Amino acid sequence: MQNTKSTVETKTVYKPVAFLSGTFLITWLCAGLMTFTDYNADPVLFTVLDFLENASPLICALFLLKKSLSPLPALKHFLFGKTGHLSFYLIVLCLFAAQFFNFYCFRLPESGCTVPVFLSVFAGQLLLGGGLEEAGWRGYLLPCFLKKWHILTASAAVSLIWVLWHLPYFLLPGSLQSGQNPFSYTLIGVVTGFILTAIYLLTKSALLCMLFHSWQNTIVMTIPADNGNPWFMLTFLLLGAVSVLLCILLQHTAM
Repeated sequence: MQNTKSTVETKTVYKPVAFLSGTFLITWLCAGLMTFTDYNADPVLFTVLDFLENASPLICALFLLKKSLSPLPALKHFLFGKTGHLSFYLIVLCLFAAQFFNFYCFRLPESGCTVPVFLSVFAGQLLLGGGLEEAGWRGYLLPCFLKKWHILTASAAVSLIWVLWHLPYFLLPGSLQSGQNPFSYTLIGVVTGFILTAIYLLTKSALLCMLFHSWQNTIVMTIPADNGNPWFMLTFLLLGAVSVLLCILLQHTAM
């Protein structure tokens, strides 16, 4: 199995310029069209545009990796990663739990959510929403940057590009980014990026990164926290610091 993985990694030729050009073009074009599309008047077109803007990193990554991922073992390795120590998966589980309880413990008083609602939003985020992005960001762009840069530089670069890619969302009414402070959003994006990098280094699984992104989006949408509470931000930054430490400790497993 090890030989198969090595072959897969050797054959992978990354094209970051092509990936970023396609990803930004699709997303920003769809976001522009959505500003002129009324959901109530044309829900099908609006939904398709929304899906394409979210899925553009996935679409571009799969297109550029179509030869590398054509063998089934290679596709499975891309999605599920490597079989690592049980402790690695326990750490990932703790990161999922920590993100949830940080929002839950500092949630706004009026927020409330049932399990069925949470699960339905989570499924929507994974299949149609933000979770799709990670196949491109952490599944394609991060490994590409890791070939040339230090783990912290690569992770920060992917995170900042990810934040920049979200700029049109600030102009879309009803989006998660609408009305948010761009500076605080950038901080949150960088911290989240390090958490996702840690998950990728622990498992090499694009699917687990997709699940975490969907998990976070679902939490933000259903259990909004009090961002003005300093303890919430302190805990979130602490989680980011732990993730940075994990990245440093795991940098030898980057490639």
